[in-house]
Amino acid sequence: MSESYPDFVARFYDPVYAQVRDGVDSTYYLDAITSAAGPVLEIGVGTGRLFAEALRRGADVHGIDLSPTMIERCREKVPAEARERVWVEDAVGLRTDRRFSLIVAPFRVLSHVHTPRDQIRLLDAVHGALRPGGRFLFDLYVPNPKLLLEGLPETCDFDGEHAPGKRLRRFVSSAPADLARQTNHVRMRFVWDEDEGEHRGDWEFDMRFFFRFEIEHLVARSRLELAALHGDFVGGTLTAESREYVVVCRRGE
Repeated sequence: MSESYPDFVARFYDPVYAQVRDGVDSTYYLDAITSAAGPVLEIGVGTGRLFAEALRRGADVHGIDLSPTMIERCREKVPAEARERVWVEDAVGLRTDRRFSLIVAPFRVLSHVHTPRDQIRLLDAVHGALRPGGRFLFDLYVPNPKLLLEGLPETCDFDGEHAPGKRLRRFVSSAPADLARQTNHVRMRFVWDEDEGEHRGDWEFDMRFFFRFEIEHLVARSRLELAALHGDFVGGTLTAESREYVVVCRRGE
């Protein structure tokens, strides 16, 4: 999976994604986590965007993330006795004695797993960590053909505050996709006020994109079973207008 997030990305993750992401997927995942019949594992727990709220609601939830900076931020948000519930681990090589009723990988976690070999390894590791009949939920973005061919010019997708009176802006852009490798090269530029001056941090990374039948074939090659493939977070059918793949897998009895 991809390398650890830079410190400034982890620092500003919450204010940015509270605006640009929470309304998209939070209800779906929190409902699933809080209604699970047993323990839950969140892959890519990040700063605890979902984890902290699920814990507050009484869920028996645990979390892993490859990034130590994100895990550190997450632990700052939860009570001391809950901090052992999150730890640094790569889901591709997940090894745990725990068995979960539900495992979730919100917000395009698998887009950071670039090769089919590692994708299958992750799916099989999830299978091994699930209880019989347990479910695995994850989402991916539906590729936009125009953006694949032309890329995205630099666009400000967040302009707000990271602290009272302290402005924060995030600019995103992407190059035309590498169609042979099925990756988008993404650039993010953060500009923020601090110490009476303006600061800047730049981050670049690749995201893997997927197509519908590729997802179906990947799951079929793994030990999991595909239960459903939706086009949104309310169970809608996948259509030409869909922007999200929402995938429901299960471990057989």
